[in-house]
Amino acid sequence: MNTGSADDFHKVSHHLHEQLYEGEKQARLMETWKRDTTVDAWRHARMYRCLDPLLASFPSSKWMTVGDGRYGTDAHFLEQHGAHAVATDISDTMLRRAQEDGYIREYRKENAEHLSFADNTFDFALCKEAYHHFPRPMLAVYEMLRVTRLGIVLIEPDETPIIMSLRHIVKMVVKETLIRCGLHRLFHDRSTNIIDCGSNWYEEVGNFGFCISRREIERVAIALNFRHVAFRGINDVYIEGVEDETASPDSALLRRIEGDIEKLDQQCRHGLSRSRPKLLVAIILKQQANEALRRALSDAEFEVRDLPRNPHLEKPDDRKPA
Repeated sequence: MNTGSADDFHKVSHHLHEQLYEGEKQARLMETWKRDTTVDAWRHARMYRCLDPLLASFPSSKWMTVGDGRYGTDAHFLEQHGAHAVATDISDTMLRRAQEDGYIREYRKENAEHLSFADNTFDFALCKEAYHHFPRPMLAVYEMLRVTRLGIVLIEPDETPIIMSLRHIVKMVVKETLIRCGLHRLFHDRSTNIIDCGSNWYEEVGNFGFCISRREIERVAIALNFRHVAFRGINDVYIEGVEDETASPDSALLRRIEGDIEKLDQQCRHGLSRSRPKLLVAIILKQQANEALRRALSDAEFEVRDLPRNPHLEKPDDRKPA
């Protein structure tokens, strides 16, 4: 893909993603996305359950879903649980069909990096597994924060730095010793890093895979003088065929995925090699959280972090607790 200037690149990326839901293959997948009995639906339901504390604490809240071109499934879940939702995506192909089928109520064709909504239009924004598709994802985060009153939720691949396994650490110590002894020519790659900060990856559609980390999200909230962030890690496994397999007790595919997820959970509990969850659920709360909300988040296995206040602002933000 010859993108020319940096300005041309994001335009090309937007165009490619706008065309992503065209074609017979996507139309076939759409029929499976409607079903809530598949193994794929079971996978996504595990992620959606992370929203329960917010949906219970703010009944009938107004949400915007971002990057919801997958037939508006995020908006559909929110509507099924008492919220009002507007599904948005850079492509309206599947969203238009979803509305026509009565699967969602409302949608808008929107570029996440430049939303057309006014400030504080929604209570919350949900961006589930879409942030990593954007060519300039941090613009989308600031846009979501602009158009929401209470906060945003990201569910995305996690690249929070973690220390590598003991075996890797020993290997890097030996490597560093040899390099310091003048034997650097033995190594093509001279990195001796013992911290895993993630890897560079690209999707076939052409975009770089942006992931999120706890510290990155925390710094965004601190810089804007918001009150709290909340984090929860969740493991997920995708195996081809989940879209067509029914999630029944005798499903071999479901049992395999459950087993793989349990192995990943055990590795995370051990806190060493590969201890970072596959996905990070990150919530930025714009207003002070009351005790009931904090308790609901904690009960749902979220870590709630209170953020420092900027001491140099002349008029600190004293917004009422949410």
